[in-house]
Amino acid sequence: MKFLQILKTFILSVLGILLMGGLPVLVSGLAQNEWRFRQYWMTIGEIIDAILHPSGLTYKVIGGQKERDLFPYLWEPIQYSLTVLFSSFFLSMLMAALLTIFTMMFSEKIRDSIKFVFYLFESLPDLLIILLLQLALLYSYKQTGAVLVGIAATYEEKIYVLPIIVLSILPTIQLYRLTIMTFEKEEKKDYVLLAKSIGLGRLFILIVHILRNAVISVFFQSKKTVWFMLSNLFVVELLFNIPGITRFLMATLQPKLFTLALLSIFVPLFLFYNLGEYILSRKANRGEEL
Repeated sequence: MKFLQILKTFILSVLGILLMGGLPVLVSGLAQNEWRFRQYWMTIGEIIDAILHPSGLTYKVIGGQKERDLFPYLWEPIQYSLTVLFSSFFLSMLMAALLTIFTMMFSEKIRDSIKFVFYLFESLPDLLIILLLQLALLYSYKQTGAVLVGIAATYEEKIYVLPIIVLSILPTIQLYRLTIMTFEKEEKKDYVLLAKSIGLGRLFILIVHILRNAVISVFFQSKKTVWFMLSNLFVVELLFNIPGITRFLMATLQPKLFTLALLSIFVPLFLFYNLGEYILSRKANRGEEL
């Protein structure tokens, strides 16, 4: 039954992406006060045919003249973007957990001060963070002559460290806020009170008992954070000159290519969350006490 529900969700989501892929054609006649339904359904048909027969697809970026084969070219931007995205997500989860454990070691009064400081950073825009980090690296290079990490990708060399760090900063604070709330909720439960009553140390309880339950709960609630990261991925790719999938999306207006690019992002994320939820729910009964 669970598998059928997942399959139903997947099919409906893919259908939604397909229908969305043809929207520019549907609304292209609004200036003439007309809805182009016939052209819209023809475009949907072309999109479906492109998905069924991807080997013959070609692409041409905006302003470009030469057509190129879409595959295997598209695999590299997909792999690049997903590597940055997933690495940033796992880094954010790790940093949020470590910061939460650090915060939980203090009294409630000190905790509130620490949380307030972190929440202030959440108001900073990603663009400002990226520019400040790039300027800091340029200043460091000017002073020391040492290149700590790459600040822009080139045709010959990809960069990962700085884009991953930048993309993970605000998600870390978002996940930290979620994690600290979950920790404080778990702290009041009976199994924690029992652990304290038998003399277990605070750090031991946080890591061994609370952490595994809290991380599972946070994972189930982290989808909004991933969508937030996706919205910032384009900015990161643009400013670091990364030839990723979101830049490809903005470089072509062909509905079938746009839809294929969207599916290349959606399908890995869908599989990641459903597989993760399946594994974690079997191990911890959806975040209940172990």
